[in-house]
Amino acid sequence: MKPSWRKICLPLLLACGFAAVAHSQTPVANRKKVIEDARHAYYSLREAGLDEFRATVKPNWELVLKDQLAADPVGAQAGLKLLNGIHFSMLLDRNDKVTVTHHADVEPSNDQQRQGFDQIYSGMDQAINGFFTTWEVFMLNSPFPTADGEYKLEDLGTQYRLAYKDGATDVVTMMGKNLIITDINVTSKEFASSVRPQFVHTAKGFVLTGYDADYKPRSGPGVVKLALKIEHEPVSGLQLPVNIVLDSVMDGTPTHMELAFTEHEVKSH
Repeated sequence: MKPSWRKICLPLLLACGFAAVAHSQTPVANRKKVIEDARHAYYSLREAGLDEFRATVKPNWELVLKDQLAADPVGAQAGLKLLNGIHFSMLLDRNDKVTVTHHADVEPSNDQQRQGFDQIYSGMDQAINGFFTTWEVFMLNSPFPTADGEYKLEDLGTQYRLAYKDGATDVVTMMGKNLIITDINVTSKEFASSVRPQFVHTAKGFVLTGYDADYKPRSGPGVVKLALKIEHEPVSGLQLPVNIVLDSVMDGTPTHMELAFTEHEVKSH
């Protein structure tokens, strides 16, 4: 099964950009073995036995409101109390679908506050789903096509260039001879993108620790640059996210966000 790159454009937490790569045209004779070795080199939660997991998601609202807390401590503390009274949780199910739920300790007292809560709910849903859309490519399944699939693998001397199609989308993956992915370029009629992942080596394979990315639509606004760091810890013997730190710039507007994942509930086989 190929990773689905067409959906890797959810707002906020995924970002990408296009980089043209010069390369020679040297095919790899043992291309199936290279891809098989690459697929086995990366940690996969599905192969490790994960069926689904739930977690509580806690944004660092003090960080979000740091400027307001400095300028108007009393007013900002009132807002902080409301925000800390909003509770989020997520479920990653057996079909790779992420569902975000929420509840608040205090109901909005007026229409303006209700609209503000709705914006927070929508933004958190997009942020969490956007994160997992990219995360699952590297941690849940495999960032490579199947060894028997249709693709082109070239030997560039110090690295490999893997190219294939995901529907109408072109995907080009660059990886070293150690099988570590350094860059994934995704291009379509709507956008051009690049994801540059980072990994840590473990006894069970490479585990994602973050990525830098760029995303540029073919027309209109929505240019994004992103830097994201991910901390995983063993939960019931499985490597699951416990914290993410995001720095992004969308059309010139910077955003910093920190999300903690706690109280994991795991179902595995």
